[in-house]
Amino acid sequence: MFKQSILSISAALMLSASAFADNAPLPILRSAIAVSGETISLADLMQGDNLPQSGVYASPAPGQTGIIKASRIVEMAKKVGIASVLGDVAGNVTVTRKGRLIAQDEIEAALKQSIRENGGIEQAQLTFSTANASQGVFVEEDATAQPTISNLKIDPTNLHFTASLSVPGSKLLAKAPLMLEGQIIDLVDVAIAGHALGKSDIISANDIRIEKRERKSLSGLSVIKPALVIGQAAREPIATGTLLSEDAVSKPMLVEKSMAVSVTYSVGGLKLTLRGKANEAGAMGDMISILNPQSKKVIFATVVGPGSVAVLTPPNADLALRQTTTTVQ
Repeated sequence: MFKQSILSISAALMLSASAFADNAPLPILRSAIAVSGETISLADLMQGDNLPQSGVYASPAPGQTGIIKASRIVEMAKKVGIASVLGDVAGNVTVTRKGRLIAQDEIEAALKQSIRENGGIEQAQLTFSTANASQGVFVEEDATAQPTISNLKIDPTNLHFTASLSVPGSKLLAKAPLMLEGQIIDLVDVAIAGHALGKSDIISANDIRIEKRERKSLSGLSVIKPALVIGQAAREPIATGTLLSEDAVSKPMLVEKSMAVSVTYSVGGLKLTLRGKANEAGAMGDMISILNPQSKKVIFATVVGPGSVAVLTPPNADLALRQTTTTVQ
């Protein structure tokens, strides 16, 4: 049932009956209509000329459908001087209110963004305990703004959430925001060995697959981001399907212990290249000790490539050059 608008009816009754002269074509009652606004006029309900535009019935909620008895419409028409109406005056008129559907995926996208920004959870998988989220919600047709989330609350112990959804420009949701409630599953991307890897094998993108795991299931593991696994070396043999943690990989060793290495020292236009022996293994960027096999002197140098180290230039380069030259030789 639709509520009559008293103000609209009063305005309609003030129309002159002369607009509907005896020789004017009779209006025809429509069987079904679609409206956008909050009210329905006789011009919406009937087909004809010079019909009143003032709202006389309240529209259904956006996206909803209702009926008006034809007898009520005929009675309203008589009050404004329309003596007779053609059509199915014994039946009903179906009225549909146009609306914009905010679907579940749009609701989830807005909620996930709010959880990411305010809850610090990058990848949230959501399950709703309120049916309205999965069904979506209709708002006014002209409410075209993106939905917004407010009053987000997340229980840190079990990741249960509550929130409110509204759409700027929607009178419907301004009066009664859509209440959301449910559970968050906090997911993270992990790297899984796609096949068996040997000790010291350098890991490439073809060696891994990326899967999503619930964060709480990884408790106690030092999980490494998949992108950071690429270029690392296996510490020990790794079986197919193994989750790659920081403990399973390390930077590849470019210099092995007792390896003959090239030692470079450069400052200004002067460059010295010497041969040495590594006293310890080192990865890119590691500082290790190097022995001059002839003089038995030891220096410290940084690993810069396979079998190659360099003595980094200190602030007092001239003094360092003399000291280094004497020490290495």
